[in-house]
Amino acid sequence: MCDPATIIGAMTSIAAAGEKQDAARRNEKSANAAYLSDARQLNLRQRQEEEAEVQRAQEADIQNMKDIATARTASGESGVSGLSVDALMTDILRQNLFDDTKASSNLDATKAQIAEQKEGAKAGRQSRINSVPYPTFAATALQIGGGLAEGGYFDKTPYKTKNLSVSNRSGMR
Repeated sequence: MCDPATIIGAMTSIAAAGEKQDAARRNEKSANAAYLSDARQLNLRQRQEEEAEVQRAQEADIQNMKDIATARTASGESGVSGLSVDALMTDILRQNLFDDTKASSNLDATKAQIAEQKEGAKAGRQSRINSVPYPTFAATALQIGGGLAEGGYFDKTPYKTKNLSVSNRSGMR
């Protein structure tokens, strides 16, 4: 039978493994919650950026229509027509398209940056989870076995092997 100190040591090791497992579960749950919060914030930011771009484009299109109407009215009132008026209208449209393209490129860059931030949040989540590892059965068993060996349990067992020489095994003397 084991002495009480050895039994207490084994029970303590088992309880510590349970506590480590609980701590690892809590840490993983916390890391997942933090990641979800970060991802929601990044998704919200992306949606806001997209909505702002749509609004900017609509306002630019309205201004473009006003500019074209003003130019047509001014040319009609002054009696100007022909290629110079067509060139002016084309230039107004070209400028609007240029602005739209630039804004679209900026939105794409912002979306790419947000995607990278999401990847960073995933890596941070995994790093947090890895920082508190789950205990393994082998580690707990080795800890218990080490405690038994330190306590001298294996010195007291009746099943020790006898040191047999080669001559004794073969039956020769």
